Amino acid sequence: MESMSNYLRKQAWDYFHIHANQRLAVFNFYVILSSLTVTTYFASFKSDSNLQSARPALAALLCVFAFIFWKLDQRTKFLFKNAEAALKHFEATDTGDDVAKIFTREEWDTSRMGQQGWRRILFWRWHLTYSDCFNFLFLAFFLVGLVGLALALWDRLH
Repeated sequence: MESMSNYLRKQAWDYFHIHANQRLAVFNFYVILSSLTVTTYFASFKSDSNLQSARPALAALLCVFAFIFWKLDQRTKFLFKNAEAALKHFEATDTGDDVAKIFTREEWDTSRMGQQGWRRILFWRWHLTYSDCFNFLFLAFFLVGLVGLALALWDRLH
């Protein structure tokens, strides 16, 4: 029985490791791809640029990239949260010190760090998760694309 438990624990850890790394790799690719798209979009405003007609497509691409990579991030997060739950289960069955149970401890520490009352307005003290930060960046790029699309539509109508 102990051997099966060790096998399942290793399987859960490997699964967690793969999907956590995959999440960061996909996010890094998204940031590079979106940054290049934004750079090209803003370069189209140079007077000697021949990319003016590409502005709507570039703005739309930013919105599409933000949506697709946001959905990919949600899926990958779901996958590694499954492994995290399994690892928490193994921690619960261990008799070791609670400080060494890093998955359970992290959840407890994170819940304690929530800002209360008026301190919520002190954004530099917020304890943000990876998901919070990733979602903020997805939203920021999406909004840049949306504004770009609105400006392109405005240009065409006037």
